[in-house]
Amino acid sequence: MEGVRKGMATIQSRPPLQPGEPAPDFTLPTVPDEGFVALADYRGRSPLLLVLLRDLW
Repeated sequence: MEGVRKGMATIQSRPPLQPGEPAPDFTLPTVPDEGFVALADYRGRSPLLLVLLRDLW
């Protein structure tokens, strides 16, 4: 699978997730640029809600 570089992220093409299928690992920058957070940091510990806010400031 080849990745496509877009800004700070590399996007890999893959089929959509099916219900019950685990999410792929990812790492995102924190706001305001204090580091990074990865799904692996939370996997198996508790449910995780990811909220992406765009164009709010």
